Amino acid sequence: MDSLSSILKSVRLQGSVYFNACFASPWGLDLDQNQRAYFHLIIRGACYLQLGDKKEQLQGGDIIILPHGTAHQLFDDPSSVRVNATGVVPGLIDGINPFEGVGHSQDIDILCGYFNFNNSTPSYFLNALPDVIHLTQEHRTHFSFLDNALSFITQETKMKNLGREILIDRVTELLFVQIMRVYININGNEENIFSALSDRTLSEALQLMHTESDKNWTVESLAKAIGMSRSRFSEHFHNYIGETPMRYLHTCRMEVAKQKIEETESTLNIISEEVGYASDSAFKKAFKKFFGNTPSTFRQKNDK
Repeated sequence: MDSLSSILKSVRLQGSVYFNACFASPWGLDLDQNQRAYFHLIIRGACYLQLGDKKEQLQGGDIIILPHGTAHQLFDDPSSVRVNATGVVPGLIDGINPFEGVGHSQDIDILCGYFNFNNSTPSYFLNALPDVIHLTQEHRTHFSFLDNALSFITQETKMKNLGREILIDRVTELLFVQIMRVYININGNEENIFSALSDRTLSEALQLMHTESDKNWTVESLAKAIGMSRSRFSEHFHNYIGETPMRYLHTCRMEVAKQKIEETESTLNIISEEVGYASDSAFKKAFKKFFGNTPSTFRQKNDK
């Protein structure tokens, strides 16, 4: 498994589409801060995105992703009234469109959806993403795999075929992976976690931490596994990831442990071994310090 696949598997990505609708001017949506990531695809037409005091125009073919669910507004014109989305989206999902035929000046076809992540443990990858990612028709043209995913999801939301819902969910999750591939490709020139995924040595180290977190890794053994000196690896890793290798590995182990507690009936002493702890007591202490609850308490809460 490559490093990006390992990271995205650990965040346990889910996604789906809220609606695919045509709005007639005037229209405006006010979207609150959300635990889910938003995405908006402008299929046809143009509109504005406002994020705080920053405003930018969106054109047909553009896709906007707000990885942290940041509050924002979408509207056809700065003078248009913006309606809170919580009172509009449920109707749109059911086919009730308050902006259908309201005016006559401009129509826009827009598809809105979400990505959901497991946010119980820190994700250095997700945390490093900006408040907004704006990919244009030019990006879609250059990266055909992204255009294919966007075209497919646009068409599927218009159909009433059997299995439509599950297919839309899966293609939406695929869409996030495709977006991340493009974002990494166009933002890989600086020292950050995105360029680390394209760096042979760091990518290999990240892959080992995510897929073999049970091993008794040290900075020295990780460095040796990827063919670097201990000091060079530590410096290189910290410069790109913004964290020490051992702290990053600790986060990986805690995420794996949490997932095993949630999804399996394995005993805690077995789980402690599976995430690289030599003793049950050391694992319980580390888990409680990380999550604020003991593994037993966490399992009891999860079973309710």
